[in-house]
Amino acid sequence: MVRRILVIGLCAAALACSQQKGPKKSGAVVAKGNGISITQDEFKARLDEQSPFIRARYSTLDRKKEFLDNLIRFEVLAREAEKQGLGKDPDVQNTLKKIMVQKLVQKNFQDTGAASEIPDPELQTYYDAHKDEYQRAKRVRVSAVVWNAPQGTPERAKKLAAAQKALAKLRAEEKKNTLVFAQIVAESSEDPATKSTAGDLQFKTHDELAQATAREVADAAFKLKPGETSGVVQAPAGLYLLKYTGEQPELNRTFDQVKTQIANKLHRERKTKEFDEWLKKLREQAKITVDDKALEAIEVQAAPPGGMPMGGGMPMGGVPGHVPMGGPMMPAPAPVPPAAAPAPAPAPAQAR
Repeated sequence: MVRRILVIGLCAAALACSQQKGPKKSGAVVAKGNGISITQDEFKARLDEQSPFIRARYSTLDRKKEFLDNLIRFEVLAREAEKQGLGKDPDVQNTLKKIMVQKLVQKNFQDTGAASEIPDPELQTYYDAHKDEYQRAKRVRVSAVVWNAPQGTPERAKKLAAAQKALAKLRAEEKKNTLVFAQIVAESSEDPATKSTAGDLQFKTHDELAQATAREVADAAFKLKPGETSGVVQAPAGLYLLKYTGEQPELNRTFDQVKTQIANKLHRERKTKEFDEWLKKLREQAKITVDDKALEAIEVQAAPPGGMPMGGGMPMGGVPGHVPMGGPMMPAPAPVPPAAAPAPAPAPAQAR
């Protein structure tokens, strides 16, 4: 807990340093002191960062004073941290660097509504090339017990008797034993490809299921309702018992219905590509070299018992693999009260 308060305090110091070098504050001053001032605009900006539900709590003068008190405590702590030289602390500098990277990416790759500028012919081309994402026939998922018994072979009658016996067992036990179908698959199915998965045939359209098994099987499967099991289905190459386990309804979305979605997708892909190319150029300009021997010599601490990570933070100095365009990359530290004093509820506004 002490370490957490210390780290957040250091973050506050970094932000205080950056605020002193920023633009002048605007609006009437609502609180001031020795080197500290909080304006109406600043107060409103911090309050607007809260959710509408939280903001609604601060409609009276007394509650506004509570919120202001948190801002004042943050400024006082930040000023004291600066006096003690914590602005030069490595942790503070690292936090400040992360925030600068966030601002840099937002400045250069923030969304500006360019998705709406992508021409319709380009959107139509994407739609035509990816129609399976927007138009799809109904799919059902069934599990099957399979007996290999081609028509006209001597074992057909014997296998039919076995299938009917299995069906009788299924009908007698399926209401009280939800696993009976899987048990029959394990005991009787002659299809090694699906026997280990309780007979699962995966989601398939009518044509796909007919091609994988037989037209008779597909017809029977598409007549079943959720949870139902079939009778013995006789197909040219074998016999089947089916159990309906799920469905994906028909999908039929027109170009006009998905045009905006496609535009946003293409825009995000472009911004990601632009960022990757920009970052590659910066790396080339930096002429980075890597000492593999020194890198290999670094000892990595083993994970703690339980597998839960210790602490948090953004990998790679705050830069994710694919930067979310127009959104914050990392949460900014929030003001905290002194360790000895309990914080009033709700928590103070986050500093940005």
